[in-house]
Amino acid sequence: YSFSNFVVSKGSKIAFDAARRFCNDPATLFKTLYLFGGKNLGKTHLLISIGNQFASMGKKALYIHGLDFVQKTDENANGSSGEFISILSNADLFLLDAVDHISNQPASQKKLYLIFNSLIEKEKKVAFAGNCNPANLESTESYLTSRFQWGMSAELKSIDDNATAKIIAKLAKDIGLIIPNKVVDYLLTRIPRDFMSIKHAITKINHESYILKKKVTVSLVKATLNLP
Repeated sequence: YSFSNFVVSKGSKIAFDAARRFCNDPATLFKTLYLFGGKNLGKTHLLISIGNQFASMGKKALYIHGLDFVQKTDENANGSSGEFISILSNADLFLLDAVDHISNQPASQKKLYLIFNSLIEKEKKVAFAGNCNPANLESTESYLTSRFQWGMSAELKSIDDNATAKIIAKLAKDIGLIIPNKVVDYLLTRIPRDFMSIKHAITKINHESYILKKKVTVSLVKATLNLP
């Protein structure tokens, strides 16, 4: 994952620019970032791109998925929880994906609060990604949601036609599949506008084209994806 291979759309440009700024601005000006939006719109891609950018500058960046974070910090976590928190608290950058998983997890919320405060006091950075606006997180303590809103929040919205076409072309190119413009135009009116749905469609089309030893056509796509 990198900024160079992220396909920017109108709905993701603000979040993309915010992620780039987050890597470049001095820590004292821009310490926290919260990316939010629907599933499969690129939040994880941007979050890991930030981490990779920091790592390329010799910084220590640590990424963890929200579900894993909860499993390691909930009330049933074993004695290694303290060591885990210490490791995260000593990073230059802490990245927490799928932050929504901490809802209804008071023990994990308290530990995330400690990690957050520790990093900010050390002039380090913290970035989050979740499905909804941080102000609207359910069953999450206000002392934590307020921290999520300290820096910049940026929403990723639905992918537009131009970006969807670029994603289709890129995914096809990556696997050596030739998709005519006519087929791309057809797919734009038929498939969901999220990355995983687009990837799933291209993978199925590629497989069917290979098995049948046929070029990609609208009729082949219709039959493969069971579309009208």
